[in-house]
Amino acid sequence: MKMADLVHLNFEVLAVIQRLQIPFGFKDKSVQTICEDNNIHVEFFLQLVQWFNERENFPQEQLMQGKAEWLVNYLHHTHQCYLHYQIPRIEKEIEDLEQLPGLSDQSAHLMVNFFREYMREFTAHIEDEENTTFPYILALSKTLSGQMDQKAFNLRYQKYSIDKYLDHHSDLEEKIFDLQSILLKHLPPPSNNCHFTNLLLEINRLGNDLKDHTLLEENVLIPKARQMEKELKTKSFNQ
Repeated sequence: MKMADLVHLNFEVLAVIQRLQIPFGFKDKSVQTICEDNNIHVEFFLQLVQWFNERENFPQEQLMQGKAEWLVNYLHHTHQCYLHYQIPRIEKEIEDLEQLPGLSDQSAHLMVNFFREYMREFTAHIEDEENTTFPYILALSKTLSGQMDQKAFNLRYQKYSIDKYLDHHSDLEEKIFDLQSILLKHLPPPSNNCHFTNLLLEINRLGNDLKDHTLLEENVLIPKARQMEKELKTKSFNQ
């Protein structure tokens, strides 16, 4: 199938294309050709696309069989999209909403404070994954494949495991939906309902995206890391 035809079937798959850093300008190239041109494993790409097309069928087992590097790369670029596009858009919408007539200072203060506190937690969460969890998983993979010395790995990560990450892993999507609830229940109706509706839609879009993100982390990335930890322990025991 041609990549352009695939996108026409469901424009939501553009998110997958963006997060795998596949450039636009597909012309009449097939999905396989474009994936090969961009060093993307075609089966991994199609598994994600299938999930976007059939939400009730999450391909956990198939994704678990892929390389950890593929998913870490996908999640990394998802983080970049959140930090540099989606969150700034919502922040700008909230700032614009503050300026609308008829919005009480107390309501605006509550909304802005909640969002800024959320942003601090959101940024800390992403920084932890980018600086600690993702490098740990990539190091696990490299050690198992022989690209990293096992003694060096053990020394670097002797006090870390994927369960350490889970101890403080928070559900970011719950709080973004809390913000949506605050806006719906407690904010006096602004004069510009179009602006207000657009803000709610942006928040809802981010919340749904974060649910997908959490699903990939908790049902694929974390089990994959546990699997690799067990393989490494077995390898160490047999040496």
